[in-house]
Amino acid sequence: MIHDRNRGMMRSSFSASLPSLTVLLLFVTTMLFTFGFQSSVVAAQEADDPGIARLELKFERPRQITVFGGEGNDLRPDGVPESGRTYWYLRYTVENKSGIDGTFHVGIKARSDKNRRYANIALPWVEKSIERREGKMLFSRADLLEKNGAGDLGLKVNAGQKIECVAIFNAIDPEADKIMVDFHGLVDDIDVEELPGGTLKLTERVLRLNFERPGDEFYTSMDLFRFKNKKWMMNTLEFSGPDLTPVTRD
Repeated sequence: MIHDRNRGMMRSSFSASLPSLTVLLLFVTTMLFTFGFQSSVVAAQEADDPGIARLELKFERPRQITVFGGEGNDLRPDGVPESGRTYWYLRYTVENKSGIDGTFHVGIKARSDKNRRYANIALPWVEKSIERREGKMLFSRADLLEKNGAGDLGLKVNAGQKIECVAIFNAIDPEADKIMVDFHGLVDDIDVEELPGGTLKLTERVLRLNFERPGDEFYTSMDLFRFKNKKWMMNTLEFSGPDLTPVTRD
């Protein structure tokens, strides 16, 4: 659900056409990874509006997996690494308990206390290895791309539906002691404000999960991350010009 702060519900007469706005929403989860946050962390209420579609999130702590595709250091023609590579993954489940069918643009990104950033990546061969370990099929970014194509990253979740998923990241920095994982798009409610000069300001609710692992001077890569806390926050992005170019952040 998209709201125009000045005009109420978004209408087709808005200066940015609805197709352009749809493209803009597809940019939000990827651009957040590049440009970061504008506002400070602000406490946000749980999505308790009965008129807004939302997802309940359940999650497990991050785990790592090393995938072996053979011998050597190059990728095979099918893209599978021939030598072992380590990845981190986070299992999670989304369930639509709002009573409202919805399409959610769920974006997931992570950042360490060493300021390393990680995107949820689409690697089918890694997903298969994770599924073998976990003993069940899991829905991933690769599955979403295969189902919808790159032009539509919306996940349709009907009322009462539950989907077990996995997010996959490149190897975490072994020196990291803290990991923040941000979930965008769990609440189908984005506030849109039109600023002077044709700039659009989008504000959304983001759920941040914080994980920590005990510091060990010699064996940090073997420590297990454990859940510390979670909190809702408000995240803001600005886009300007007819092409809705993201405004650069410091």
